[in-house]
Amino acid sequence: MKFNSITVKLGVTIMVLFLVVLFPLVYTIDQMFTAFYINQKQEQLENFASKYSTTITSVEDVNSYHMFEMLSELMDTELFVFNMDGEILKSTGVLNFTEGTNVTKEIYNPIAQNGTLGIEYKAASESHDFFLSGKPIMVNGKVGGGLVIVSSMEDVDESIEQVRLWLLISVIGALFIAIGFTFFVSKKLSNPLLQMEQATREIAKGKLKTKLMIPTKDEVGSLATAITDLGRELEEYRTNRREFFANISHELRTPISYIKGYSEVLTNGLVSNEEERNQYLTIITEEAKRLTTLINDLFELAKMEEGKIDLNYEWLDIGDALNSSAKKVSLKAAEKKIEVRLNTASDYPLLYTDGVRLEQIIINLIENAIRYSPPESRVEIYTKTHKQRVEVFIQDFGMGIPEEDAPFIFERFYRVEKSRSRASGGTGLGLAIVKNLVQLLGGEIKFESTQGKGTLFKIAFPTNQKVSEDK
Repeated sequence: MKFNSITVKLGVTIMVLFLVVLFPLVYTIDQMFTAFYINQKQEQLENFASKYSTTITSVEDVNSYHMFEMLSELMDTELFVFNMDGEILKSTGVLNFTEGTNVTKEIYNPIAQNGTLGIEYKAASESHDFFLSGKPIMVNGKVGGGLVIVSSMEDVDESIEQVRLWLLISVIGALFIAIGFTFFVSKKLSNPLLQMEQATREIAKGKLKTKLMIPTKDEVGSLATAITDLGRELEEYRTNRREFFANISHELRTPISYIKGYSEVLTNGLVSNEEERNQYLTIITEEAKRLTTLINDLFELAKMEEGKIDLNYEWLDIGDALNSSAKKVSLKAAEKKIEVRLNTASDYPLLYTDGVRLEQIIINLIENAIRYSPPESRVEIYTKTHKQRVEVFIQDFGMGIPEEDAPFIFERFYRVEKSRSRASGGTGLGLAIVKNLVQLLGGEIKFESTQGKGTLFKIAFPTNQKVSEDK
């Protein structure tokens, strides 16, 4: 495992957070137990000092110290009494507090002021500390001296050390548990990220069908789904690109082959008469036109997809665009004896759009309808006006579009019937151009088709707002 991996980083982060919480908690618990044992010891000694000090009626009278030594042994403590001069009059001989010596101000002052003594005391000759608890001895309502109880803190220290030992054991146990938990959690959290890293590397190598199986429904799962979708889209893009280059190579090769072949025939004088010569020249001209149309369509589509097409917006009557388009396709319709019916009964609204591109859309759809309609049939064009949009319908009664081909008709070079489409002069780019132009003009395009009965294309444009000219 690499030390700079996401698993290690997550684990270290979780452990640091755990320690940041654990050590202050352990310190607080230690201080709580220490204070508890010390306070308990202090309260015990203060209670004993308060009760025994009231039994002493005279500081100077030795007979007042009833059961002095016996109480010392029973309580496992040492006692001494001093007068208002600070001289120790009675003592069990603990430490330096012997009879005839004077107490320090630290001990004398609180009791002389009718207060309570409670301090920790460290003797140089002892390895552990002592606790001094004292009370004033009241004689005739006045402070006549003081009683001090000296108790070893050894038992308290032992209790505290025992608590600290258990705390240490608990901390070590908690650390081992935390390490195991951290490893599990960090692996659990980092595994999806590592899978996504591996998947992206596979995608970068060209294995675009890589799938990520991450069941979580959070942001990580969403990211995994996005990576899978990206791979799928890249695969589709690669497939479309291959098909595009294959199609364009085929589309360009066919007219170029015709032009080259018949040019060589004419150049080499391999014609028997003028009629044959004119026939070959006609084929060359038609293929040149087809090649020009294909190249122009490709450039047009490329500019639209890159957003580099120029649009000139103006207010225009859609009826004028429909009439103009119908007139321009009348010659092609007449060649197949197809009637183009234009319904001009309704009042057409004004559209803020590019008139040239709008005509290009309509003409392309009408020519497409003529191309795939049988001779002596008809193409109907009519509109419907709504409150916020206008719809243009172009209906043919030709062969229709098979259901399995319907999702692909707006793709470049896609043909429902390849042989018939190419024979009728289609480049396979018309509907792709139409769809892009409609979207650039802020509209939408839909179609309905029944095989053997015809196809209805519907384009809709908004009438209540201007289309952004930045599109």
